[in-house]
Amino acid sequence: MPRLYWGQTSRFTNAFNPAIGLAVDGTFSHVESDDLEGYKFDLNLAELTMQGPLSPNWWGNFALEANTEEVELSESALYYTGIGERSSLRAGKFFIDFGKQMQIHVHDLSTPQRPAVLREYLGAELPGTGVQFDHWSPIGEETAFRFSAGLFSDMKSHGHGSLFEEGGDHGHGGEDHDEVGMHLEDRRELSDLIMTARATAMKDVGTNGIFQLGTSLRSLPEFGFEGGEDDAGDELEVDGLDQSVIGFDLSYGWDSDDGTKGWDLGLEFLRMEGALAAEVVDDGLPTASLDVYDGSAQGWFAFVEHDWNQQNGFGVMVSAFEHLEEGAPMDTETSIYWSHYPTEYTRFRVAAINRESDEGEDSQALLFQLTGYFGAHGHPYNW
Repeated sequence: MPRLYWGQTSRFTNAFNPAIGLAVDGTFSHVESDDLEGYKFDLNLAELTMQGPLSPNWWGNFALEANTEEVELSESALYYTGIGERSSLRAGKFFIDFGKQMQIHVHDLSTPQRPAVLREYLGAELPGTGVQFDHWSPIGEETAFRFSAGLFSDMKSHGHGSLFEEGGDHGHGGEDHDEVGMHLEDRRELSDLIMTARATAMKDVGTNGIFQLGTSLRSLPEFGFEGGEDDAGDELEVDGLDQSVIGFDLSYGWDSDDGTKGWDLGLEFLRMEGALAAEVVDDGLPTASLDVYDGSAQGWFAFVEHDWNQQNGFGVMVSAFEHLEEGAPMDTETSIYWSHYPTEYTRFRVAAINRESDEGEDSQALLFQLTGYFGAHGHPYNW
């Protein structure tokens, strides 16, 4: 019998054979906080991915995620690369280009959770439906520069929230806050479309080091809050609001000559301005209304990771942020984690997480995570 070729092609080959993959991610955790306490098994997701070429200048990808509660198409986009050297245009549904992390799915992160400040200001994952232009170019022999600009009609955070909140994250990038949620119109003026932008430069440092510096923007020029009811039973709503998030990030990575050891360090700062949150006042009375908090809040996260061989890595991450409410109480979340790769396609992780809050008691969590990959797995994101 002839030998069969079971391998998958990638989007860089000429063969018309989509690269198909499956990722499964589950956890066993213990949490101690004001609202939650005890042990829990979680199937975080089973994710089906596919990507492949359509022609020399076109390729596409999609990602379908499922857990014990829902099935969701998190990504589905077409990419066109025939508009010029080192340039591309994508259209469809895909994760926004913000900082070093938001284009990456949570289960692909080197950290046990999305940093707390990103979950609070943007959401655990933030896909949008729209178009985005990307371009990169070399500057000399040691530096590369990239920028992107995107326009979206829809954007909503979803899934993979904090261990300290039941049922996922409550991020103000699109989830409920005191029974009040963001509201986006299905259709809007061109000037009211959601905009994202990123500019970043990467430079070689020595023979094995890379330093990167970047800045990002997410601008929401037209949205509203809705939730609660007045005495007549009508839902409360306020429109004509705007909001923006800007971020600054830097990172440094170093690998040994044989690629078995390495260090990664990073820092990202975020500032959010505009209509940040809303709450119902005089609920149940004829005078009930939504009180909008208009102001600013800021936060940051930093991490250090060390791979001491190809199978084991250790890391520490600290994230602090101001809550999106008047008075801006502060939360600080610290994570210590060890990741072990028994094989190229499996990862086992142990993490201890502590959260200190100005609003309540401290919270702790112990997390055991197992992730497995089948077939070709990869998400197209930029640096």
